[in-house]
Amino acid sequence: MPASEGNLHGRLRAATRPLHAELELAVKIDERIRTRASYIDHLVRLFGLHVSAEIALQALNFTPLGFAYPSPYRSRLLAADLAELGVPPQALRRLSLPPAPRLETIPAGLGCIYVLEGSAKGARAILPEIAAALSLDGEKGATFFNGYGQETKLMWQALLSALNRIEPFSEEGRQAVEAALDTFRMFRRGLAVASDPNG
Repeated sequence: MPASEGNLHGRLRAATRPLHAELELAVKIDERIRTRASYIDHLVRLFGLHVSAEIALQALNFTPLGFAYPSPYRSRLLAADLAELGVPPQALRRLSLPPAPRLETIPAGLGCIYVLEGSAKGARAILPEIAAALSLDGEKGATFFNGYGQETKLMWQALLSALNRIEPFSEEGRQAVEAALDTFRMFRRGLAVASDPNG
């Protein structure tokens, strides 16, 4: 469903565009996939962020809007990739999780998922670079970036349908936007790579 100024998808896209751009600059993905060690560090950070968000989302029931979000979801792919790269499950269980956004309402939860699924949708573009740099692919070591295939597309479509049942400039729309912004901020804090002072 296309975004427009008249629906919540359009409002979310416009409101989050600056933070989306900031996140891309902060992550420095070329540096993150340069070596196996930096790639593993990036995946560990992503894992913690997704687990934290998924735990917060578990308390919400989206079925009144015809939507369901499984848990674990993206974190399951990250755990599989990390296992492939030699990081055992027990090491992941010892991680300190970052604080998740406050997701006290269904619209807030949808706003958070908008960021999670939107980011995952765009992650497929990085796969060729990962393959070239690290000899990993969507079947081994980079399944997170490959996603769930057709299920990923259907999940995105169902999410947009649920979002666009909410009036974009209502209180519920505001809750969705604030949660999306908070989720972007959480990811920026968790994924930012320090600048090289000599660069």
